[in-house]
This record gives sequence, C-alpha cells and structure tokens, in this order.
Amino acid sequence: MLLADSTSSATLVGWVIGFIIWILIIAWSAAIARRKGRSPFIWGLLAFFFSIIALIVIALMPSRRSV
Repeated sequence: MLLADSTSSATLVGWVIGFIIWILIIAWSAAIARRKGRSPFIWGLLAFFFSIIALIVIALMPSRRSV
C-alpha cells in the first residue's frame, strides 16, 4: 500500500507541474503577441489549445509594429 500512495502523490505533483508550465506557456504566448503588435487574447486562446505549437509560431512571426 505504501508504494501506491507514493506513486499517486508523484503523479499529482507531475500534473501540478505540467499545469503550471501550461499556464506559463499561455501567458508567455500572450506577452510575445502583445510585444509584436498582435492580439494577445487570440494567441492566448491558441496557446490554450495548442500550447507549445502556438508559442513557437508566435515567436517566429514578424512584428506588425513599425520599426
């Protein structure tokens, strides 16, 4: 029984860490979008569904702001 309890707590910690990373990716995507003159809401929503893909795409997109 002791092994089952430690495994379930380790799983819970993994889920919590994954959730925190997911939220950070959403916030980071929105921040990059804002800095590049794009909609932070749309990119935050895209990151909600396609986390790392949306982050990579917005990071590689050119800025809409004039230099």
